[in-house]
Amino acid sequence: MKKILIIGLTERMGGVETFIYNTTRFSNKQKYVYDYLAHGTDKVVFQEEISQFYGNENHFYFVPSVKRNPIQALRALSKFYKEHGGEYDYVHLQTGATSELMYVLPFINKYKFKLITHSHNGNGYSPVINSIFKPLVNLTSTKRLSCSNEATDWLFGKKYEDNVEIINNGIDPEQFTFNLEKRKYIRNKYNLTENNFVVGHIGRFSEQKNHVFIIKIFKEIVKKNSNAVLMLVGTGELEESIKELVKKNNLTDKVIFCGLQKDTAAYYSAFDVFLMPSLYEGLPIVGIEAQSEGLPCYFSTNISEQIKITKNANLVSLNNSSAEWAKEITESKVALNERKEFAKVITDNGYSIRGTVRKLEEIYEDD
Repeated sequence: MKKILIIGLTERMGGVETFIYNTTRFSNKQKYVYDYLAHGTDKVVFQEEISQFYGNENHFYFVPSVKRNPIQALRALSKFYKEHGGEYDYVHLQTGATSELMYVLPFINKYKFKLITHSHNGNGYSPVINSIFKPLVNLTSTKRLSCSNEATDWLFGKKYEDNVEIINNGIDPEQFTFNLEKRKYIRNKYNLTENNFVVGHIGRFSEQKNHVFIIKIFKEIVKKNSNAVLMLVGTGELEESIKELVKKNNLTDKVIFCGLQKDTAAYYSAFDVFLMPSLYEGLPIVGIEAQSEGLPCYFSTNISEQIKITKNANLVSLNNSSAEWAKEITESKVALNERKEFAKVITDNGYSIRGTVRKLEEIYEDD
């Protein structure tokens, strides 16, 4: 049996957290056991589901944030690694920030575990800090993994491109297959009909996701289609400011804030188009899920071209005007009776979670 410590779960619902949960629930728990170390919080997303997966055994450990409480964090980390450090074959650091190495670095040599660093983002908020820690990440990592070429360059640098293994952000295509009944349920829930043209976005309300531009695009869409509705699924620090922006643009009756939703598959089925003009990404899992549901998808060119898995994926420059984005989006159409076909395309292109988990397990076995 291999035992792996995962660092990467937070209290927020995001792509990294979803990837960790997916790879856990499709793993062979008779051969691979995961523990989870989280910082700056006392509860993480998917904690209940993962606990149930392991029969309610404790697999979660919490320490303070190094950034907010460095001394307390170091004490807690020292205690944790003293008690558990020798148990792990690997520590698997899943992140978009090189500074996360602080939760591992002082203890690698002392407790002799191997470090897997896994890049999940194509950019970040702290390029200076990232550049400082990047050499240490490369020096201490036994294995380097990444979700895309952009994520490789961000966390490891171009010189390591040939020494990084790409791990596809696999999903469960069976779960994310277009479902007409779920479409009707969600549309009825929000008093929408088939006459409504539903533009959807699923993502945290943060600068990275570019909600301000989403609203600008949608305002132009409404000019072309008065039946258009925007559904925003997620929560985050910028949610209130986006609500104010919607109000300022007289779009209150056209924009639905859906909050945090765990059954996102139903929402994809309810959408007619998926919109994601992010400022940066690694390879967004939501973009793969949306394509699996057969949606026409509009991504910014700041997202890796590797996101183009189906013929419905479109990359549009952020230099294009909101009106240009709106024109492309309103002209898109995929017949409902065709949308079920695309889950197979996702599987055929290597983005099934089962294949991703098998690849990870091969990496854990490669000593």
